[in-house]
Amino acid sequence: MKRVDINSTMPRARLLAVAAAAVAISACGGGGGGGFSALPIAAAPAPAADQAQPPAPAPAPVADSSAPCFNEADFREGTRLEFEAVKPGADPATTAFQRTSVTEGREVFAGANPVAFNVGTETSSFPSVYQRKMVKKEYKDLVNGSILLYGKAFTEEIKIDPKAGAPLGPGFVLDRVSSVSQVFTPPFSFPVDMKAGQVASQQSSVIETRTFNGRSDPTTSLPAMGELTYHGREKLETPLGTFDTCKFSLRVAVGVSAISMGATKEMWLAAEGPYRGQLLKGVDPKSPALVTKMTYTPG
Repeated sequence: MKRVDINSTMPRARLLAVAAAAVAISACGGGGGGGFSALPIAAAPAPAADQAQPPAPAPAPVADSSAPCFNEADFREGTRLEFEAVKPGADPATTAFQRTSVTEGREVFAGANPVAFNVGTETSSFPSVYQRKMVKKEYKDLVNGSILLYGKAFTEEIKIDPKAGAPLGPGFVLDRVSSVSQVFTPPFSFPVDMKAGQVASQQSSVIETRTFNGRSDPTTSLPAMGELTYHGREKLETPLGTFDTCKFSLRVAVGVSAISMGATKEMWLAAEGPYRGQLLKGVDPKSPALVTKMTYTPG
């Protein structure tokens, strides 16, 4: 097995979101007949010295790169991905998980300028009481053949109506902005083009910061280790159809060795078709999921 060491960052287990690597395999086949002929078979005559020899046939190409399972269109501003997924065998009508991701422009984050992905915006209000908006973003980039994960952030804004806040006293804060960010230092990085059996092993840390109306709590930092394995190509049957996919697994451990938490997740990404580069199936100890609906609109 081929191993590659990459300096990078992984988030802690409960908030980890990693992009995936993929693999490809080629089918082998062959066969031959056995037995003896009743008469000896004459050997083919040797070609004359001046007779041109036909070139040897080129070996059949081996599909062993994960590159087709990543889509550069994901990083274009305006790209939109919507999907629903369920636990295999479960009723989609009652257990479907929905997610929407919209690629936005570049934003300043963790001292860099990565691409922002809005992976959830929710708004709610109660007349004459409050208005609430919540935004979740992930920060990534595609640089020199590697995908970089910078981290993620959660922001919540609440505006309380002055009449509703009056009984709480003059010092009560009516406009409240809170956030939680997780920064991978340095950014978690893995190559787009991996070979079947290749492993990318990484050591890093994740730094979490919480703020409220501009005031920051003390940050926390934990060491992390990630091991991404690129297995190969597999045909996968899904409610969306049958696809050639890239299968990979990710092993993550967060914390000091004595108390670290670890988990392994397997993922299948489409290598072809209208959903190329998108996750079609994921299996981890707590939440196996199979995509049942998807709309992918490149920017």
